[in-house]
Amino acid sequence: MLFVRFTDVPKDSFPNYERLPYEEALLLSTQVHQEAQQANERFASEFRIFDDTDQLVYKGSFQFGDLIYPNLYLQLKDRIPCIRIRKEDATKKILLLENLERLTPESYKTMTASAIQQQPNATHVSRLRRGQRRLVYGVSGVSLLLLGALSVVQLVQSDPPSGVQAEASDWQPLYEAALTGETDSLVERLEKQKSLNDEQQQFLITQYVEEQDYKQAVSVTKDPIDVEMIIMQSKRFATNRQDTLQAFQAVYPTDEGTFDLAILQKDYKRVVSLTGVEMTTARQEAKTRAYIALKDVTKAQESVKTVQDEKLKEQVATLVQLDDEIQGLEDQKRQLSEKKNKKELEKLNASLEAKQRQVSSLL
Repeated sequence: MLFVRFTDVPKDSFPNYERLPYEEALLLSTQVHQEAQQANERFASEFRIFDDTDQLVYKGSFQFGDLIYPNLYLQLKDRIPCIRIRKEDATKKILLLENLERLTPESYKTMTASAIQQQPNATHVSRLRRGQRRLVYGVSGVSLLLLGALSVVQLVQSDPPSGVQAEASDWQPLYEAALTGETDSLVERLEKQKSLNDEQQQFLITQYVEEQDYKQAVSVTKDPIDVEMIIMQSKRFATNRQDTLQAFQAVYPTDEGTFDLAILQKDYKRVVSLTGVEMTTARQEAKTRAYIALKDVTKAQESVKTVQDEKLKEQVATLVQLDDEIQGLEDQKRQLSEKKNKKELEKLNASLEAKQRQVSSLL
């Protein structure tokens, strides 16, 4: 199963920011694409593809109204094989292509760019809730932006044209100045760019958030949840993350922001009570820790099934073991007479307190 989330299709009827099954996303995007062709319109939209474990497997941009690709599938089939990846990730690319092939109706595979096909009937397509954001920023700051700018030419081709080298050289002084704290020139240059990569988007959003210009921050990707995730994951906000998120949440409130704020505040009861939150890997792990903190063994066992963190799995296993031991001690305690077995009761109580302390210290 695959899911697709489009982020900025300029059509009121299109379900932007919603996590749609691939087949529905293909049908709807093809319909809008054909309508744009007929109206002689051209506009681009970013999209992301997730697998059935909610892992981001592809991110790209589709040109609606363009004559090159008649639908999303044909663009993906053309571009995915050209993606450079590590050898150990080759199977992921193959699996993605196989899933696309399996899920795509034959009629979409044979569409041509020149012919305007009969418009698909989308009236039966149900709207789903917003999809899970996977914009992950493990590393942050201008250094990542500088690294990307200086290395991209070598990654793409061994002997780049002189024009490409000149462009990279033109950017370098701006990045170097930003490393010393002089970011204004780089911000101005990026604001004039028609398209930005992930690192450039992160840099701009970070700058705007630090200036508390939240409207500009959201305008970069047109998605407040992207901004919220950068606040949660960027090292730039490590010392004031809770206050920063709280201030942003006051202007652009989201279920996801409420969840993450509860995590930062260690309000674990609120964390596990919230529904409708788009779960990322980090949020699922945080929710599992909340169940551990609340000593909810059953929910912790259920939650950890979708977590890959081995340390967290060990903590849940320890919680289960300690809970079994505590239940055993409680059973022994109930069987003893307080008057006749005072010393034994004292030993059991001491053991119970020790086990409870172990549970409390798991996190």
